[in-house]
Amino acid sequence: MMETGGEPYYVDEVDEVDEVGDADDSGGAPIYEVPPREIIAIEHPSVILNLEKGLATFGPDPNFQKLLADSAEPTSVPLWFRPDNPTSKPIVSHHAATNNILLKITVPKRTGRKRKRGSNEPFSGDVNISDSTTATPVTDQISSQARRDLPKSILRKMQDNPQDYQVEAVGNIHATHRYRGLADFQFANTSPSFLTNIAEHMLPMQVSKLRRIKFAPGVATGPGQEIIPPPHFTDRVIGFNYNYEQNPNTKVEGDEGGKQQLINIQGRKKHSYGHFINNNQYPVPEKPRREPAMQVPEGLMSQLNALMEERPIWTRRAILNRVTGNYSDSVLRIALQLIGYQFRGGPWRDAFIKYGVDPRPDPSFRIYQTLAFKLERNIIGTKKIPWEVVRKGQVKKRVRENRDSHLWNGEDYSTDGKFWQVCDITDPFVRGIIDKAPLRETCDLKDSGWYHKGTWSKVKMVMKVKMVAIKRGRMGSDDDRPQKPGFLYNSFLEERIRPFPDITDKPLGLTLEPFLRPMEELDTRLYKRRAPAQKQKPGSAAGDGVSTPGGDDMLEPDDTIADADGAENEDATPMVNNWGVEDLDGDEDAEGDAEEEYGYYDNGDGEEGGEEYGDEDVE
Repeated sequence: MMETGGEPYYVDEVDEVDEVGDADDSGGAPIYEVPPREIIAIEHPSVILNLEKGLATFGPDPNFQKLLADSAEPTSVPLWFRPDNPTSKPIVSHHAATNNILLKITVPKRTGRKRKRGSNEPFSGDVNISDSTTATPVTDQISSQARRDLPKSILRKMQDNPQDYQVEAVGNIHATHRYRGLADFQFANTSPSFLTNIAEHMLPMQVSKLRRIKFAPGVATGPGQEIIPPPHFTDRVIGFNYNYEQNPNTKVEGDEGGKQQLINIQGRKKHSYGHFINNNQYPVPEKPRREPAMQVPEGLMSQLNALMEERPIWTRRAILNRVTGNYSDSVLRIALQLIGYQFRGGPWRDAFIKYGVDPRPDPSFRIYQTLAFKLERNIIGTKKIPWEVVRKGQVKKRVRENRDSHLWNGEDYSTDGKFWQVCDITDPFVRGIIDKAPLRETCDLKDSGWYHKGTWSKVKMVMKVKMVAIKRGRMGSDDDRPQKPGFLYNSFLEERIRPFPDITDKPLGLTLEPFLRPMEELDTRLYKRRAPAQKQKPGSAAGDGVSTPGGDDMLEPDDTIADADGAENEDATPMVNNWGVEDLDGDEDAEGDAEEEYGYYDNGDGEEGGEEYGDEDVE
């Protein structure tokens, strides 16, 4: 209770006066009572022009009463788009809770057009208009069928008959069945005779029709055989939301001729000055695409030009081993593009070639061919080594400590790159294979260049096998007398490659397993105690990615694995031959990737790109 002007103010009295006023106010909205009637709505996914055909899509005998039954799992309503085909697949409804009210609006029958032309007066006169599809008058049908309940039409009828229409709240709709899923793929079986015969005689499940079914004798072998469709073709009932949108880094511009083209505006093109061509593209570039906007140090360019005069083809690693001075990555990236072009694939893949020099017609350029290998590096999470230690050992330092890392001597190798050139191979055993190899009459632009495929496969296999042996500390020396068991020697490799011919254009099919057999035989005989996990320091063998002879993971052949009493340890764990390397064919699956040499690429249609200067993709 509140005091107002000395007189008490009662809320109850004011409410009672308001209620009376609302009841007498004829201008207010009418109040309708919603009866407690249980109604279930079904939203049909199609436009219902014919009620009988619409009800037929629910099956021959739909049981809608089951929808009113209270159950923990709401019942779904199947719907067939082709109810005349019994083998068609239905879609099922999705039960959704709603809070809608079903209204019944009754308006007078539609009147004829009896009013003055141009006026907005209500229609006058009673003209009984029939439906176009049936002869039944419109007044005898429900207008919510055959799309006669358009909102604009209903609103006009209510405006024309403000005193004659009636509104009734039929009930509250607490549940609605909607069809939001995707329809399964449909199997068209209208023309096949076999499926039509099955549907006609077996699906009705009548004995009289089952007795009349007949099958053609024999086995059908001709084309277009009829098959029984599966229960369903796909289990995806919810559509994917792809959220298509335009790439923000592209735009459409017009060229000189007015033709629209899609332009990449990410900025990579502005750092491309050289050429990266296919191995069968002619002629070779004579100069860079354009001069760089930035000033390249004269000292760096003089060193690079001198190297190109020394020899016309270099790998990036070999160039960087010869360059002296402290230059940034961006300067080196641009400078290398100014001195030579690159092949995307082939015998001289990714090497920097002096502008105007084409190595394909002259066999003397065979010494500059490149060999690519996928090298294993320690993966984070193996041997229980922290990822910080592994990553620190794998990150390449800008200061080049090993100026001979581009050379292959057969005793050790560096993982700062995966490309070697024939002229940089100093291993006597591999060198002997190359120097004695016969040459081809024409250059193989795809793979082996001026060497035959047999010789090229042998050289690559020997280098790959020796890399595995060096990493595991199992590469033996020719001076070992006697030879150590479990070690790899050149004599064994020579014996393995001798049966294979040099002059052949067919792949030899070499695999690593026969060449690694001496190491595998030792591992299957010896057992090693399970050593406690120790945290290795940065720079160790595991962190550097290459094991050295005598490392922690090496087992000497004279070691004895036994207990103190001389008995073999039954709990010892056998060594696992997890070499972590692929066969020879895996080294060439990166055709066209500029992983060794940083620079750019040209896909032939004028689109350039670039590779960042950093770690090579060495696996």
